[in-house]
Amino acid sequence: MDSKSFIQTPIKGKLCSKMMPVGTALVLEGGGTRGFYSAGVFEAFMEAGIMFPYIAGVSAGAANALTYIAGQPGRNRQIVEKYVGNHRYISRRNLLRHGSLFGYDFIFKTVPQKHIFWDKVVFDSAEIRFLTGTIDCNTGKTVWFEKRDISSDSMAEVDFSATVASCSIPLLSKIVRYNGYELLDGGVGAPIPIERSIEDGNEFHVVVLTRNEGYKKEAFRHKAMLKAVYRKYPHLVDAVLNRHEVYNRQLPLCEQLEREGKAVIIRPKRRLEVSMSGTNIAKLLELYDDGHNDGRQAVKLPHFPAHIPNRQSHRRC
Repeated sequence: MDSKSFIQTPIKGKLCSKMMPVGTALVLEGGGTRGFYSAGVFEAFMEAGIMFPYIAGVSAGAANALTYIAGQPGRNRQIVEKYVGNHRYISRRNLLRHGSLFGYDFIFKTVPQKHIFWDKVVFDSAEIRFLTGTIDCNTGKTVWFEKRDISSDSMAEVDFSATVASCSIPLLSKIVRYNGYELLDGGVGAPIPIERSIEDGNEFHVVVLTRNEGYKKEAFRHKAMLKAVYRKYPHLVDAVLNRHEVYNRQLPLCEQLEREGKAVIIRPKRRLEVSMSGTNIAKLLELYDDGHNDGRQAVKLPHFPAHIPNRQSHRRC
């Protein structure tokens, strides 16, 4: 790695020292720039040296997990400090000129290639299963991509298309064409991917949310616009219109699992002051630090998986 090729001081990745028990999952909600709360939580996990054998994420949850898996503490905070306020990261100008509110080329090409090093070697070396959820515009069903789908021989060739698709919000992003699919935001069909985690046989779930306790998702309000823009994709329209029902089913499921001792939920304790597209750097850093502190507290809980006797084994990354 040539440190002179990056504007920010490169943070080299490091594999974790402790793998959580087999059957333990990390489940990640999205939330746009609210997802920097989750990035703060990951800081606490990296401090504790812990990694999960299974991670399922959508949208910003999946995007911010890239840095966690690559073992680079402080990298996501640098992104907030230096680049989220840049109009190329998020702006109405992007939406008008390029069809997407978020500047995905800037976020997933320019930043990791020129500004803030992303350690792909460590990412590839982590022996975990990492699922990134997207929605198929033609069927309205969730399509999951594996960790190997973010792979190449060189940094310049890394294809983040699955991550971009997972982050691409309907009406605010262009459809992503990848692997024969037409894809958008994974948070539409699996806003909290707890059901996929259970399907895959996991027994304990650490769920990181980006909404306060008591939140209930409301029905989508721009129905006419949605139907006009996606008239060729009726199944996508149905999925977006049903999203609130899915979310309001998955959230109570997480809370029930927590009551049963089968989950730990980490979510913002203070009243959120950041929207999905918020760019107030001070507020975002405060949210990031809240996530860091909440993650530290969660790791110390007696029922956090790091303290659970081995069901099978603690494999090292």
